[in-house]
Amino acid sequence: MAALRPLALAASFGVVNAVGSRRQGPLRFAPPKTTMYVTGFGPFMGVEQNPTSTLCETLKRYIRDGVAPDVDKKIIQEFDESGIELKGLTVLEVAAESCRSEVPGIVEFLKGYKDKNQEAVIIHLGVASGRQSIGLECRAVNEATFRVPDQKGYQCCGEAVVANSAPVMFCSLDLPRILSEMHDRGVTCEMSTDAGRFLCNYVFFQSLHAAKPFDIPVLFVHVPAFEQMEHKTQVLGILCLFIAIARQLHDAPVSVPPSSDRPMG
Repeated sequence: MAALRPLALAASFGVVNAVGSRRQGPLRFAPPKTTMYVTGFGPFMGVEQNPTSTLCETLKRYIRDGVAPDVDKKIIQEFDESGIELKGLTVLEVAAESCRSEVPGIVEFLKGYKDKNQEAVIIHLGVASGRQSIGLECRAVNEATFRVPDQKGYQCCGEAVVANSAPVMFCSLDLPRILSEMHDRGVTCEMSTDAGRFLCNYVFFQSLHAAKPFDIPVLFVHVPAFEQMEHKTQVLGILCLFIAIARQLHDAPVSVPPSSDRPMG
């Protein structure tokens, strides 16, 4: 993995002489807040240990207990100074019924922040065992076709996720810009156009449909199994993702890529 190149986030947010961190005291000039409601998934058929459960627990231990993950300290500091508030970090049951019941509460919770003119976003994490990189899903399809039953025994084929809704819904974030910033930091990531037809696509579409009237962005992120990408690399990539989203929502300047080592372009 390439060496990380942290961006001058505090300066890009207009934060002058920003000092301290979440554990060492408040910023002298606090950046605008961004509330991110993050979820993972639990085990399901063929995946006994879902890496997204571990990622949520790692982030929760940092937010709740101050136990910093084993990643570049500059990224931790940058995250602390970014104005990001992580909420949720809950592990969803891999079941359609559970997703349908959880999503309205998440949207209602974030609607309170939007009513105060604060930025808010929903980020769902799921595992794609065959992938080698972090995948940002750009769209969800209004179709549920479960190749195996969910954790409550429900299985469907070709059913609508939300009746009478659009056939396809898209993430409203500028994903190419986010990918560029993550690539500039050395994160292995890509944009995907296919979130599957199982619970990942299901909760993504549910959230996109429910959040659209309130202008709350929704992103689904697929991560590899830990055998393909180790835990600390995934944590670092997710933190870089959070920072890039916050920068975009608050119109911070785009990142400038380092010099290219390609001889011709």
